[in-house]
Amino acid sequence: MTAIPKPKSKSTAVAGPKLSETDFLEIGERIGESKEFNVEVDVTVYAQKRYEAVTGVVKEVDGQQGKLTMQVGYDNVKINMNNIVSVK
Repeated sequence: MTAIPKPKSKSTAVAGPKLSETDFLEIGERIGESKEFNVEVDVTVYAQKRYEAVTGVVKEVDGQQGKLTMQVGYDNVKINMNNIVSVK
């Protein structure tokens, strides 16, 4: 009996976007403005190898859990802050 080698997988991992320190500062500033002045913002999130946009007003920032709560229409949406790519 001879051993048959397994074929090598050719899958490549898709790396997430790289953010600089200024990007993080800008994101934090925009989130703070939205919460303080009830300004609607567009948050782009990168999760599960795809981008998703959420538009709403920031209601709560929970640094302990790393969650951002936004009011989108009449619904509250929780977003993982580690997945945020940009805020406009």
